[in-house]
Amino acid sequence: MSKKEGAIMEFIVIFLILLVALTFSPLGLGGGVLFVPILHYIAEWPLIEAIIGSLSMVWMVALGSSFAHSKGGYSDSKVVKAGRLTAVPMAFIGTLLAWMAFEYISDIIIKIIAASILVYVIEQNLRVSKTVTGSTDDLRTYSLIAGLGGLASGLLGIGGGSVFVTINRRLAGLDAKTAAGTSFLIGAAVVPVALISHAIIDQTMPTVIQSTGVTLAITLPILTFLSAYVGAKFGIKYLPEKAIRNIFLLAVGTSLARYLFDIINSIY
Repeated sequence: MSKKEGAIMEFIVIFLILLVALTFSPLGLGGGVLFVPILHYIAEWPLIEAIIGSLSMVWMVALGSSFAHSKGGYSDSKVVKAGRLTAVPMAFIGTLLAWMAFEYISDIIIKIIAASILVYVIEQNLRVSKTVTGSTDDLRTYSLIAGLGGLASGLLGIGGGSVFVTINRRLAGLDAKTAAGTSFLIGAAVVPVALISHAIIDQTMPTVIQSTGVTLAITLPILTFLSAYVGAKFGIKYLPEKAIRNIFLLAVGTSLARYLFDIINSIY
């Protein structure tokens, strides 16, 4: 690839990252379900480096979006505490499992797990809604399943928002906007644990910074934070709940299709 082609590709990757931050911020998703494919398939980073880069961007989206949602009153502190209780420690476990998979098995295992989680999310969101109260029993179940979101964060380089939003609505009984804001507040605590765990366990952070350059490694997260904040503010004000749910499912379905394509190709 020539220097000019490399610069064009870098611009495309940056544009896509900021676009994902802008459009995913009202949904409760940090964008990791697309950040990883963008960095892995378009920027051609090794998957482990793509996970690190994705987590950095997801954290900025979580911070920017949670700030906007919290200011609008779209969050539930009781649910946030229940989610963080299991999701935060499971982020470390997920990181450890990711390292073991890369070192001793194959990255296709990561993609199979990613696809399985996304299938669960789609299935849960397509079910007929049931009446939930957000009772103590519901929150106990919620806290257990929230651990899956933390596991996914460390394992897949995502914020776990696809899991958190789903159980925020189905188990905690939150509306779409509050479910999104609550998801980001959980993710804001989960993602740095996954990021620091990766930096310690697989020690790929210096390679990621070398790939991006120090200047871009500083400016891109800032731009991602701002894009997420603007997107969340717009979404809260103008997007109806039905639109948020439909865009959410479209984003998750697109990511699932990409992982399934890779899994099928590895078999045949």
